[in-house]
Amino acid sequence: MSTPPPQPQFRDYINLPFEVLIAISAVLPILVLIYFYPTLPERVPEYLNLHGEVEVWGRKGFASVFRLPLMAIDLQMLCLLTKYGLWKGKVAQPFEDTKDIYKEESFKLSLSLMDWFRAFIAIKLGASSLEVIVFSIERFHFLTTATRVTSWAASILGVVGAGFYSCRLLMVNRKLKPAGADAKVPRQTDKSHLHGGIFYYNPADPSWFTDKYLPNFGNGWIYVFFACLFCLPLLMFWPLLN
Repeated sequence: MSTPPPQPQFRDYINLPFEVLIAISAVLPILVLIYFYPTLPERVPEYLNLHGEVEVWGRKGFASVFRLPLMAIDLQMLCLLTKYGLWKGKVAQPFEDTKDIYKEESFKLSLSLMDWFRAFIAIKLGASSLEVIVFSIERFHFLTTATRVTSWAASILGVVGAGFYSCRLLMVNRKLKPAGADAKVPRQTDKSHLHGGIFYYNPADPSWFTDKYLPNFGNGWIYVFFACLFCLPLLMFWPLLN
């Protein structure tokens, strides 16, 4: 009697060198800003316009200096959590028949899209985080063009990459229809864990979302995801709240 192949683990979809580079890109700007923080003037740039000119100046403080690297970390966590949530959805409803080769390809493309966003975030916000230094300290003014070019290049590549993966996902999803693999069997929600018709709480269910896109409040990671989502606009406009 043949044994079924082992279920792939989340670490099978993780590229260790890539994760190390992402971690360095998240930590390095913070360390640089900590080092230069005492030498920053009392007036620092908070928001730049599309022409690379300082639109809003503000007082030096934790929010005005560390807002962008903290946003980068928050966005990295959102993308990584989304990637983890996609994998948990696959665990809850594994691909079984031969037609599911297209589902597997679509799944891997979705994970690659998340990694592309993470690379874009690392480069763009990493460069933008240092603008508070290059615009504030006179001896670094010559780097303003470099930081803006890097930021814009990352934005353009981010859009191009997102379009590339989205087109590939669209083509794969079209292949699902003639193969019949897109006819997903709905994973019925256990009504005994449904409260008030909208609150689904089932710690035994590994997925984050169930049929009709009900969040599974029994999965602790969903709270981390929502917390990161809630923090993003707060970090974006943090200096304006002070």
